[in-house]
Amino acid sequence: MTGFCFDHAFVINLDHRTDRWAKMADNLARVGIVAERFSAISVRDLIDDQPTMALKDFLKRVDGPSPSAEHKLQTTWACMRSHLAIIRMARDAGWPSVLILEDDCEFESYTPAVLNRACEQLQGREWGVLYLGGTLKKGGKKAAVSSNLLAVSRIRLAHAYVVNASLYERILREAPGSGLPLDWYYSEILQASSNALMVRPTLAYQRLFDMSDIEQVERQPKYKTRQMLQRCWARIRYGRTSY
Repeated sequence: MTGFCFDHAFVINLDHRTDRWAKMADNLARVGIVAERFSAISVRDLIDDQPTMALKDFLKRVDGPSPSAEHKLQTTWACMRSHLAIIRMARDAGWPSVLILEDDCEFESYTPAVLNRACEQLQGREWGVLYLGGTLKKGGKKAAVSSNLLAVSRIRLAHAYVVNASLYERILREAPGSGLPLDWYYSEILQASSNALMVRPTLAYQRLFDMSDIEQVERQPKYKTRQMLQRCWARIRYGRTSY
């Protein structure tokens, strides 16, 4: 992945979601990111590795009683295990960083131009995790540290992010016992003390009209004027690839 600030990238993809992998492969090729497919850990693979009671209690508090509660618990745990498996692989191989993508991720056409700039601005800077997309939650902060990098806290979602080697051990040690879904662990615990950064403008969004394997609902568009204007301006400023 010459020119970008990561040498290895993986797309987490369940074996039966060949539709998602096909879309990801096409989108990645268009923006010049080379990534390998990682066969996602499914609920069937968990066997003796079951979710913690703390996670079960957390989801119950957040979602309330639901007939799909057990499904969400199991799939949330399997999702975390997939992310952690990639981080463990990166640690064992001695990689300086790794890009982790979920298969419902979709990159903007201006990704190459912005990502190259962001990676240049990252040089010589201490960082732990770099988000290519995500949602700022209430109480979170964004502060510019360069033209295309923001220092952030309380960024939710984990569909596109780069982990620095300095955090491998900590994530592997803390995340499973945190009692939180992985993206919540990142936003509520990790980011505040890990030099978390986010690329500006946002490069990766979750694909619309796609059935979530965890939530079991199709993601619908939420029209936000400010976000739409920011995306339009970024396309004008940084140009488009030949979609």
